[in-house]
Parts: sequence; structure tokens; C-alpha cells
Amino acid sequence: MVGDILFFFLFILQIILILFLSSLVLPTPIGDTGGVRYRTIPWMTFLLILVNAIVFLAWQAPNLYQGAQAIEDGDQRGFMMIYQYVVQLWTYGYRTVFLRDGVGIGAFSTFTSMFMHGDVWHLLGNMIYLWTFGRRVEDACGSWRYLAFYLLAGMVANLGWSVLNRAQPDLPAVGASGAISGVMGAYLILFPGALVTCFWGIGMVLRLPAVLVLMVVRGSAMRGVPVWRWTVRLPAFMLLLFFLVVNALPSFDVIQRGQDYGGVNTVAHLIGFLAALVIFLYVRKDLLVRYFSGRFV
Repeated sequence: MVGDILFFFLFILQIILILFLSSLVLPTPIGDTGGVRYRTIPWMTFLLILVNAIVFLAWQAPNLYQGAQAIEDGDQRGFMMIYQYVVQLWTYGYRTVFLRDGVGIGAFSTFTSMFMHGDVWHLLGNMIYLWTFGRRVEDACGSWRYLAFYLLAGMVANLGWSVLNRAQPDLPAVGASGAISGVMGAYLILFPGALVTCFWGIGMVLRLPAVLVLMVVRGSAMRGVPVWRWTVRLPAFMLLLFFLVVNALPSFDVIQRGQDYGGVNTVAHLIGFLAALVIFLYVRKDLLVRYFSGRFV
């Protein structure tokens, strides 16, 4: 019992440390600072995060991590557990051959693959972005229309990957990132001027001299402004356009040359992001009227 508690504590500490280190150079969004118009509880976003977590932690992770630990301890049964994990990926991950030849579970894999992940870091990264951008998009759409948009964006991302990526057509693709890219694209369209709270090491360091200079120049006008903050606020359009460019450049290389050196499905990210153009079919009608009349949404 004590060993399990210690393992859990060390695991949480490891997550915090890795998140901190990964945020030193590039900003990691952790929250939307804008208010929601309809004051709704984002229960569909909570539910999507919960389902993704349960599928990985209860179904995939035991084979992956317990198998790896068993191998490390010299237990040959660990190889069978790792094999079962690989079978899960190849059976329920999205593969072009499923769609083209109708084998396996066929086109249904476009759905199942969206709730699977490669490892805990893949899951954690995706869920952070879904938490940050999903809640306000859900408020704009309503929960069920938001779910329909989320699933559509994820399926379009998978199909786009099949059509455009000639590099490795039969490797299984898993992860919610195509659907979440669609949510991020929808956020950019609907709330480009919103501020997003981020962990960002460089940004926090650069903010400090800027605040000190302003305090000297503006004096009492800066009273109450904290000198140091652990987070920074960035305009959504800057953060999301950077995400778009970072995924577009390698995607064009994959599409043109048919070579994929990464392991990150940037093509699905790009297609999912572009699928956000249909968001206007899902938002609430009164919000749609306000949006095109130039009012705050």
C-alpha cells in the first residue's frame, strides 16, 4: 500500500516536471481566460476527457506498462502483454487498408482510433489542449452539436490522412489530436482575440524586465500589478496560428515527397484544423447572427 502511494506520488511529480521542462521554450496552454456567454457546464468536454482517459488507463496502459515492467523484472509474460498492446493498436487504430479493402473493423476504426493513445504523455498532451479550448467551443455550440462537430473533425482528419499521406499507408494512427485540432481551429475562428493562459518559461522571464520598466515609467498606474507570475496570457490567434504553421510545414513535405520521418501525424492535425471551417453549421443560431454582425460572441 505504501509502495503504491509512493509510486503514484512520484508519477505525479514526474508529470509536473516534464510539463515544466516542455514549457520552457514553447508555451503550453492550460486555460481559457474568456467568459462563456451561456454559462453552461462543459459536461461534454469533461465526458470526452473521461472516456479518453478510461480507454487508455483501463484498457491500453495495463498491457503497455505492466508488460514493460514484467520484461524489466525478467518475466517472459511481459512480452505477451506488449504483444496484446500492439494488437490493440493494429486492430482498433485507424489504418488505410481498413477503409480501402473493408477488412478488420472497416471504417469504424475512424471512430475507435480517436479514443486511443500511444502512451500516457500522448494522452496528457491531448487532454490539456481539449480542456483549454473545448469548453468555450462547447458553450458556443451546445453540448450535443459540439460532440457532433468533434467527431466529424476527427473522422475528416483521419480520412484526409489516408488520402494525402502516401508515406506509410498501413501503419495504425491513434489519438484524439485530429478532433482536438478541429476544436482549436473552431476556437480560432470564433474567439481569435481571446487570451489563453499558458505556462511558458521564456515568456515568464521576458515579462519580468518589461513589468519592472513599466513600473518605473508609469509609477502608481502599475500599482497592484504582480512583478512575477507563473503564467503568461497570449492572444489565441498567435498561439493557434503558430500551431497551424508548425503542422503545415512538415505536412506539405509528407504530401509532396511521400516521406514521413516523424511519428507525429501532422497531416491529420492540419486536416482536422481546416475541418473547423464547418463550425458555423454547429454553433447556436443567435451566436451565429451576432458573429456575422460583428458583435461579441
